[in-house]
Amino acid sequence: MKIKFLLTLTITTLIVFASTNDYRSDLKLGRNSDPKIIQDISKTKLWFNKRIWEFLTIPGLRNWTYFLYPKETISYIQTDEKIVAFTIDDGFCGLDNPDGCMINDVRLLFERYNSKATFFTTGSHCQNASKSEVLDLLNDGHELANHGMYDTPYNNFSKKDFENDLDQTNAILKKYTNNIPSYYRAPHAKYSKIMDIVIKERGLTHVVCDAFATDTSTPDPEWISNHIIKKTKPGSIILIHMPEKGVREWNLKAMELTLMWLKENNYKVVTLTELFNQSI
Repeated sequence: MKIKFLLTLTITTLIVFASTNDYRSDLKLGRNSDPKIIQDISKTKLWFNKRIWEFLTIPGLRNWTYFLYPKETISYIQTDEKIVAFTIDDGFCGLDNPDGCMINDVRLLFERYNSKATFFTTGSHCQNASKSEVLDLLNDGHELANHGMYDTPYNNFSKKDFENDLDQTNAILKKYTNNIPSYYRAPHAKYSKIMDIVIKERGLTHVVCDAFATDTSTPDPEWISNHIIKKTKPGSIILIHMPEKGVREWNLKAMELTLMWLKENNYKVVTLTELFNQSI
């Protein structure tokens, strides 16, 4: 029995830490447990999701960042100017949703509000993305940053596997541009000491946010936008996840409502690079 257990454990370990040269099917992806459409969640569960997040964020994500992450992690910049960075995670569309990309919808929305964003891009989510549409994003002044190869936590990865994942993602991003800013955002906000060592060795900055609603599990664009608006201050880093056709598509509306409020309240919406330049 003991030998069987050790054999099973060894095989499992080999599978989990297999080479990242190909897309991996062994990882647990966050999108697999989240609602994809509004009908996937009950009204009761939706209500509880909202109340729990409202309670958890009473202290503010700026304070949570101080307690949860190394001091170098950034969730905002100090400024009196009405300027914020808009960040979009998990671009562009999952391997399970080859026809779901909404790159152009998001680009046109931001163009309408004269706003820019940093797309924390998931490497495997580029497989089905139109290269020309991504290049249009870049030509409009948006930027891409590293968000790992998969929509999965990396806090249990070995140093070598995490390094390989970073390299693989960077190689994909460089198919679009060589101008990759030195930012990284840990998927699922899970960040280990090993990850921190690698990030520092690579000269990267771990960036989180201070204005976020649980948009992947709470399909209510009005609530998402209202919660973000309540938390937004000069120097904020806003986060909404990339919408896809048939997968958290409600986030496009949440983006629009948020951008509308920011414009009405005279906020300038920029990339992380432009926001960080304010503090230099």
